Amino acid sequence: MLFQSIGFLMGMLTQANIYPWYEQLNKSALTPPGFVFSIVWTLFYVLLALIAWILWDKNQAPSKQVKLLFALQTLMNWAWSPLFFNMHWLIFSAVWLICLTCLNVFLIIKVKKAHKMIALSLSPYLLWLAFACYLNVVIALMN
Repeated sequence: MLFQSIGFLMGMLTQANIYPWYEQLNKSALTPPGFVFSIVWTLFYVLLALIAWILWDKNQAPSKQVKLLFALQTLMNWAWSPLFFNMHWLIFSAVWLICLTCLNVFLIIKVKKAHKMIALSLSPYLLWLAFACYLNVVIALMN
């Protein structure tokens, strides 16, 4: 519940800063309509909350390193929205997102052997992060 609440709060902060600033930015032709982001991120936050629940289940016993990597990627994920939408740090947020994507690659590699289902579940999220990197880099370069 806490996971979803923080994600919702980040979404609310994001919504408050979209108009007019974000709408006026030059963006990639591949940028989806705004409602797509709301749907996709809601689904990913549900998925990430389920993964967190599995990782912290005493019966699963993942390594401390996996838990730390997951917690770090979660904090980095939550921090991106304020960096981009509130502070308007386009280049820094692009670098941040690239680091977050690389961290998730490392997390998937670390979790793959012991928790193959978690690694598979993180794969669509990783693809979305890579797409988000592209969108953020294009915005940083075009503005």
